[in-house]
Amino acid sequence: MMELALIVNPAAGGGRVRRRWPRLEQELRRRGVRWQAFWTEGAGHATVLAKAASQEGYDAVVAVGGDGTLNEVVNGAVGTGVPVGLIPLGTGIDFSRTAGLPRSPKDALDVILAGRVRHVDLGVVNDRYFCNVAGTGFDATVADRVNRFGSKSGGIVPYLKAVFQTLFTYRNTPFRISVDDRVFEVRSLLMAVANGRYYGGGFMICPDAELADGRFDVCIVGDIDKLSTVLLLPRVVKGGHRGHPKVTFVRGRRIKVEGPPELRIQADGELVGHLPAYFEIKQAALPMLLP
Repeated sequence: MMELALIVNPAAGGGRVRRRWPRLEQELRRRGVRWQAFWTEGAGHATVLAKAASQEGYDAVVAVGGDGTLNEVVNGAVGTGVPVGLIPLGTGIDFSRTAGLPRSPKDALDVILAGRVRHVDLGVVNDRYFCNVAGTGFDATVADRVNRFGSKSGGIVPYLKAVFQTLFTYRNTPFRISVDDRVFEVRSLLMAVANGRYYGGGFMICPDAELADGRFDVCIVGDIDKLSTVLLLPRVVKGGHRGHPKVTFVRGRRIKVEGPPELRIQADGELVGHLPAYFEIKQAALPMLLP
């Protein structure tokens, strides 16, 4: 039987993890799983806990929370060879959508205990690893708002609220974007650098992205006005923005983004610095317990 280190973020999903923990703990005991829970106490703590757990002989380190919790756990476990698992209970569970993880904690635990390891790519932006989607512009501003004000509901609802709040004040920005040997100089609403397909609680920003293909999918949304942004959103949910005249897709391994230095960078929904940004793919960098 595997021995698991559970990195538990009680604040994830507006406190959903704390509320649902007793049921998950009961399920762990019912199955006779060997485990130890480590509770986070603030931003960055999951990285510290995951790094320590990876060096203490556990068979896997499991993030219990959302995409932000997973991001911190990945940054602690990467390079140790210890597989990472996920029980998705946070506001954003976008990585699990691409990975095919079930939303039910009980079913996600089944995946972990099955022990199937897949090696996935990781992105790096300004020395920070990410496993799903990073970017700058409108989306990073939305991520900042979601993180600051939080939500008790998961999925797309808190992101939609933040989108419409941000829409009234955000101004499109000139970027210089280098994707390998190609250069784009554009005025843009946002640009997303994707390893996974979904972000923002269910928006399929890069429909063709794969977790283990050794490259990023980059989506650049050009200079569209507020009404066009509102009309585009429903299409993005299902990946229907492909073919839009103001949307560009490109693939690459190394990305450089230059623009106003006050613009924030988000990685897996967490804010990780300001422009300029340098993105690089690390192929098969992380073993994960996935379907």
